[in-house]
Amino acid sequence: MTDKVYPVADIDDVAGFMAAARAYHQQAEIDEAEEAAATATAFASNDEGFAQVSDAYYGLSVIDNDPFTDHRPKEDNGVAEKLATGFEVKSPQVTATEAAAGVASIVKDETTTPFDTPSVKDTTGVNIASPISSIGAPAHSVVNDLDEDRENLAVFKSWGTPPARDKPGNISPLHLSSSVLTDKVILLASRIRRIIVKGLPSNWRSPAKVLSLIHGGTIESIHIGPSGTAHVLFCEHEACKAFYDKYPNGIDLDKDKGQTVFVEMGKDVDVVSSQLSFNLSVGATRVVRVVGADMEVGMGKLLKLASMNNRKVEKIIDTYIPGDARNVVFRFCSIYDAVTFRAMIVRDHDWEHCNVQYAKDPCEIATGVHVD
Repeated sequence: MTDKVYPVADIDDVAGFMAAARAYHQQAEIDEAEEAAATATAFASNDEGFAQVSDAYYGLSVIDNDPFTDHRPKEDNGVAEKLATGFEVKSPQVTATEAAAGVASIVKDETTTPFDTPSVKDTTGVNIASPISSIGAPAHSVVNDLDEDRENLAVFKSWGTPPARDKPGNISPLHLSSSVLTDKVILLASRIRRIIVKGLPSNWRSPAKVLSLIHGGTIESIHIGPSGTAHVLFCEHEACKAFYDKYPNGIDLDKDKGQTVFVEMGKDVDVVSSQLSFNLSVGATRVVRVVGADMEVGMGKLLKLASMNNRKVEKIIDTYIPGDARNVVFRFCSIYDAVTFRAMIVRDHDWEHCNVQYAKDPCEIATGVHVD
């Protein structure tokens, strides 16, 4: 920067003021150019020193510094890379045979789809096919379900094969895991379990009277239509078939009046739901016995409590012997209604002192027409 002092411009002299302003800006531009030149000279001197050191290592002169020519000695064997990185670098030596094999492997990889995976051999010696075949289609997996306890595993090989339900009684233990092969499991196939009682007189169209004719097995549900036809669903096919075979000519209600009802067997199979299977496994029936009910609760209140939520009640039997606890038996028209009723009453604080359990179905105990 110069120490030149410019004369003070007269603001009234417009021409003189503009000339002074132009002179000031010109001097500032000259000073900036001189500073830039000095900086460039300093960088150039530093680069020249670095180039001399590097070229001296590679055997180059300052003049012979062509960047496209490799002047390193051929026998260094990666010394430069070792010095620069700290690791020894060796160039791979590939023969013609290895090169040909590499090309063949590349061609093979290109022809293989990304979904192709090699088969895995199980520890049991069974070859398990890959889960995904070509074009992403699921392949058939051959897995022994007995080797897996899927209930206690976080990861397993397959979802398992569901039990066959297309034919009566066609349930193979091989389709189930070893954890469920116990004596308490009830294996029920889809079979005919329905009995149809036709021609009921008007005075016999009540669940209590119709069920007095049924015997030989546990009843799942009963439904009576307005036309006098009752559908009774057994829990087991064998009990249904035995009852049907016992009355090929129907059941005589009153021989003097000639009242006879006819017994038919359903034509379609009745599927055993998972809910029914579970209810039977815990001993549920359509009969609930309550021991220790309060004496202040009358029959009207008992009937209202049992028929809540559209539950169908066959009958209520109230028994009391002086000195003993009051015993009330609720008979429902289906096992489902009995299960929901018991679940409700055991959670009611007014009945928490009572012993509430399932009781035997009278139709299971009876061997003939029964009135109880």
